[in-house]
Order: sequence, then C-alpha cells, then structure tokens
Amino acid sequence: MTAVTSAPKRANVTSPQSNIDMGLVIQARQGDQAALTELYRLYEHKAYNVALRMLGNPWDAADVTQEAFIKAFGALDQFRGEARFSTWLHRIVVNAVRDHLRKRQMDPMEDEELDRVASMNSPAAGGRLVGGRDTALDPVTDGLSEPLLAALQALDERFRLAVVLCDLLGFDYAEAANILEVREGTIKSRIFRARAELASRLRGAGYEPSTRPPRTEEERLGTAADATTSYEQPPE
Repeated sequence: MTAVTSAPKRANVTSPQSNIDMGLVIQARQGDQAALTELYRLYEHKAYNVALRMLGNPWDAADVTQEAFIKAFGALDQFRGEARFSTWLHRIVVNAVRDHLRKRQMDPMEDEELDRVASMNSPAAGGRLVGGRDTALDPVTDGLSEPLLAALQALDERFRLAVVLCDLLGFDYAEAANILEVREGTIKSRIFRARAELASRLRGAGYEPSTRPPRTEEERLGTAADATTSYEQPPE
C-alpha cells in the first residue's frame, strides 16, 4: 500500500445510513444471515460498478466483487465504525481490483484465455454469494461506447479510480479520499488530470464539444478539465 504524508480527512460516520449499517454489522457478527444479505443488497451494485469500470470486463468484475464481499463479511469483527461501512467495504473492493490488475500484468495470456472462455458461455450463468443468496452480479454488457471505454481503460490506475469513484459513482471527494487512503487534494488533482486526458482522447475519437451540462454517464466521463464542457458522441 502506498504511504501518504498525512491522514485523509475523516468522513462523517454519524449519518442515518451509517447507523443502519452499524446495526446490521452487529447483527451479522452474531450470525444473522438476513443482516448479511441486507448489507450485500445495499452495496452490491455500487461495488460491482467500481470493479466493472476499473477492469472493463464484466466477468472479472463479478468475480472480484464476490471475492471482496467474502473478504469483507469474513472480517466484520475488524470493522470498528471509525469510517462509514461503505468506505470500509469499498476500500476492500478497490484492493481486490488492484490485486486483480497486478495478476493481469503478471500473466496477461491467462487473462486473455479466461476472456475467450467467458465469451463462449452464456452471461446468465450467475453465481452464489454469502448466505446462499443468488447473486445479482451476473455479467452484463457494459453500456459505454467503445471509444469511451478505451479512453477510460487507458488512464493511469490512480486517475481511473478517482474518476470512477467521484464522477461515475457519486462519492464525494472526502469519502473517495478515505477509500483510497490519500488526501482530498490528491483526489481533486487526479480527477482534474483524468478529465483532461479523457477529453483529449475523446476529441481524437471524433467526439464533439458541447456547452450544455453533461446529462448521461457517457457525457460525464467526457467532461473537460475545466468542468464546463462535455463531449457528445459523434453521429453514426
């Protein structure tokens, strides 16, 4: 884990949702399977989307998300409530994503073979998670255009994480900083640079500037560094 010179700003952990989460954690520690299922239901979608936007592969994202939930649920005794449960959980998801990316770099041929095998199978195969619940994380087709996916995947991992957490998934800068264990100013800097690089790549792919505010995920990712210009997909 990369060292930082100072601790990130501590997020407010006294929100109503945080109190609900803490109650569910306490029940889950006591063996309440319904509490585990509810924690999973609350955060499965966002956790999966972190993995999907980082890895670019829905099958890998589903596997990594399942792995992260299993790790989190096996370590509930280590959750002390010093951060929001969502912050603690998504930190585990991010670490699982990073581990997968490192493995992919070490053995790219294995990853390509898994992609080939996955493409031959039905996405409806599904899986199961903690508590015997059918997972809702069946791999699905990503809704972003190919140029935008390529631009996102081309970003440095640090920049991609920042823009995925804040611009796509709606985490505020303070919580994103806590998830990534960096300072809030670092998050802002990474998002600024990520937006500039995305805008440059989208212009090169033929996307056209628009002065109206971005309305879709596609356009939000194309937001320029000054946060006032979005990029519309070129007509087919």
